[in-house]
Amino acid sequence: MDRNVKLDKTNIEKVLNDNFVKLMPTFYEMQSTFLSGIYKRYGDLEGGNIVIFFARDLHLEILRKRENDLNFNLSLDNFWNNHKDVEQEKKKIIYISEQTGLAKETTRRKLISLVKKKHIKKGDKNKLFWEPASEFKESYIKIIEEQISSLSKFIYEQGRFLELNLSYSKIYREIKENYSFFWYHYLTFQLDYIRYWQEQLRDLEMLLIGLQTQIQTLHFLRKKTSGDFDFFFLNKVPKSINIKDANISATSISEITGIPRATCIRKLERFVKMKFLDKDKFSKRYFLLLNQLNTNPSIPATEGMKRSISIFSKFSSTILKSIY
Repeated sequence: MDRNVKLDKTNIEKVLNDNFVKLMPTFYEMQSTFLSGIYKRYGDLEGGNIVIFFARDLHLEILRKRENDLNFNLSLDNFWNNHKDVEQEKKKIIYISEQTGLAKETTRRKLISLVKKKHIKKGDKNKLFWEPASEFKESYIKIIEEQISSLSKFIYEQGRFLELNLSYSKIYREIKENYSFFWYHYLTFQLDYIRYWQEQLRDLEMLLIGLQTQIQTLHFLRKKTSGDFDFFFLNKVPKSINIKDANISATSISEITGIPRATCIRKLERFVKMKFLDKDKFSKRYFLLLNQLNTNPSIPATEGMKRSISIFSKFSSTILKSIY
């Protein structure tokens, strides 16, 4: 197959769909790592989503430096120098609201909180911008390296199904060396993905908690069956499989995400009321109601999975064309 055809968004989307159960655990783990990192850093996913918006635009301004200098260093190692040497444009609250999917008043309230906590800075003429503080450099770099690692694993897994000769180490190295280029596109994908689920759930903590239940289910199904796209989305669970065995506790979710256990329990119970999850009466653990995914009017789970694949395929095409 021609390289351009192989790395086209349409072909990548087909590969992701055809190998859903095999690839999606890595995808959801990537999303879990990213969102958990945001939550742990900012203590709030809605506020964190706003920071993502500002960070994406900061990387765009850094990228524009390369227009005048093709040898401009975009690496993660040089990011701390780069982000201090760019002028960020003033952004209106209504535009931030549209980009994040948050209500205008919620956006305004979160911005005030982010400024107080010094996650967002206020400059001349009340211009708001993101500039990670030097005292957070070490923790910032550590979290970003974890996110690059999980992203690289997913790109590597895709490469295998696309029959690309790409090693994990090469992907990881390329992303670190051209960090602002890849991170601008990665954060663009994240904004699209998060905005979709913000519109559906109106609660981003539920998105992160729901991811954990799906990761658990996909790992379980991968062990129990060969699994394919139709098996998962058409809800044809073999009678020999007891989906209750693919369960997870509120404590485990809290440890993974950083969300307090009491909050996890409260939101897991909301998922139960929405008939997305059920709760075992004896173990008090939660499991996905897989047979009801297609018919559940409360959560467009199947449509959301397909939408996630479609959104990521565009980003993945950009990354693979740049690396391969």
